[in-house]
Amino acid sequence: MPRKKLVYTHHFPYHIWARSNNREWFYLPTEVVWRIFAEELVRITKSHELLVHAFVLMNNHYHMIASAHEDFPLHDVMQILQKSVSRAINKRASRTNHVFGGPYKASLIKTDLYYATALRYVAQNPIRAKLSQNVEGYRFSTFSHDDIPTCSPLSGIAAKISTTDLSTWLNSECSTEQALSISRGLKKTVFKPVFPRT
Repeated sequence: MPRKKLVYTHHFPYHIWARSNNREWFYLPTEVVWRIFAEELVRITKSHELLVHAFVLMNNHYHMIASAHEDFPLHDVMQILQKSVSRAINKRASRTNHVFGGPYKASLIKTDLYYATALRYVAQNPIRAKLSQNVEGYRFSTFSHDDIPTCSPLSGIAAKISTTDLSTWLNSECSTEQALSISRGLKKTVFKPVFPRT
């Protein structure tokens, strides 16, 4: 079944992700790729008023939660972002091929509970990949760096968590089954965790 068309709105945030071409690494050290993304995201938050809630860079993909401005549709903003990142990576790596394996994927997050769920899922990506033992320990993330301007990562239900408890909550255990259901849900155009039928 083909993927449904994405609903474009500025009223809700999106979970956004894209993978590198052929699932290869980004052709440069992760530190360099992080700097490229940071520079481009800083630029686009100013020029297109994209609100970044969270950003995590992995070896061959990235996860971002972001909200678009009403004057700048998400599709236009993401097209500009991925083109500029691709150009910068190819220039530094002396390459000419595609950097991303296709267009970005996005999932609309319409409730506070789902927002909190997606936020923790994104934050824990490096833990699941065994790249870090905790959220703050992973270097290429807005949860440990302030290179990329972020709006408050908490809203609604998540806002009830005090700042001192945020780290504990972000690092709280998520079972393999829960992570899988969230991952499946984020592949839909409107996020909703998908549990297997039993």
